[in-house]
Amino acid sequence: MSDPRQELLRQMAALRKSLDPKVIERLDLATEGKVPYDRETAQSAVRQFLATRHDGGKFQKKLVEALKRGGGKDLKA
Repeated sequence: MSDPRQELLRQMAALRKSLDPKVIERLDLATEGKVPYDRETAQSAVRQFLATRHDGGKFQKKLVEALKRGGGKDLKA
């Protein structure tokens, strides 16, 4: 009879190998209390937001400049 803990560890290792490495990375971040995000989804959300603006691209230019300076948190819409 095998040790149930060893069998469980073996099953967990096999399951982990079958998962996408990006999923494992997101899970690791989540267990550390960090909120993982999908870069493509975030970029899409920003593009959609900027598409709703009717200011001739002024806000987008301000946003890009603020992000280049390493900020953007205090940028007023």
